[in-house]
Amino acid sequence: MAPIESNDRLMIILICAVPFAALLYCGLVMGTLLSFPAARTHPLVFGGIFALIPLVTGAAIWVGPFRK
Repeated sequence: MAPIESNDRLMIILICAVPFAALLYCGLVMGTLLSFPAARTHPLVFGGIFALIPLVTGAAIWVGPFRK
């Protein structure tokens, strides 16, 4: 059996890790919305903030290599 190249190993790790990270983030958001009264009274504001965090992170990762 041939050894796994580093790129293949990285893809395997990403495929396994990203869903677990998303699940953890979803739990963090739900826990915040359930436990903080300010988040319960303004769910759209906090939901918007929590929606922008992965969007901005993904955009920074995507655009990062092209930035000079």
